[in-house]
Amino acid sequence: MSIERIAVLTAILENPPEVQEDFNRIIASYQSLVIGRMGLPLSDKGISIVCVTLCGNMDEINSLNGQLGKLKEVHSKLTVSKKEF
Repeated sequence: MSIERIAVLTAILENPPEVQEDFNRIIASYQSLVIGRMGLPLSDKGISIVCVTLCGNMDEINSLNGQLGKLKEVHSKLTVSKKEF
């Protein structure tokens, strides 16, 4: 059994109409890790902010973050709990 951690992935989409579909596809492909998600569309500023709470092993969490990092105009950061499950 692998060790799991809780993580929060925060992403800024700087051009939502261009990247939102790919962003959502990647998040959906990791749906088994997703505990919750909150999106804040800032239409007047032309960006969206998305926070996703995850539970999984670090390989899976880092893989998700790495795939999002490949998307142009998407900037993501992880905050990971030190507590292991």
